[in-house]
Amino acid sequence: MPDAIPPAVPQNQGEAVAGAALYIRDGCINCHGPNGLGGVPNPQSEDKTIPPLTGGDFSTEFNTDKKIEDVIRSGSVLGQAPIVSMPHWGGILSDADLAALVAYLKTLN
Repeated sequence: MPDAIPPAVPQNQGEAVAGAALYIRDGCINCHGPNGLGGVPNPQSEDKTIPPLTGGDFSTEFNTDKKIEDVIRSGSVLGQAPIVSMPHWGGILSDADLAALVAYLKTLN
């Protein structure tokens, strides 16, 4: 809709709260699912689903804020062939928005 207005991102309530709103506003939820649980179909991946942003595999592979930020910026897992058409957000999201998304994702583990 041309007159649709995205929901406001909460201010002064902490990065994780802002990150949760960004997760929805910017469409992360559409692929990674509510609460980052994954399971959305992805025929190109080995298990045919988009990976969750929770659990041991995620927290082992993305064990620093920088690693999480890097994959959000690049849109693919660095050093591996991209198997998901995740858009890159580098140059689109501000550093503050990236930090907020990372803070939110860390609450999911």
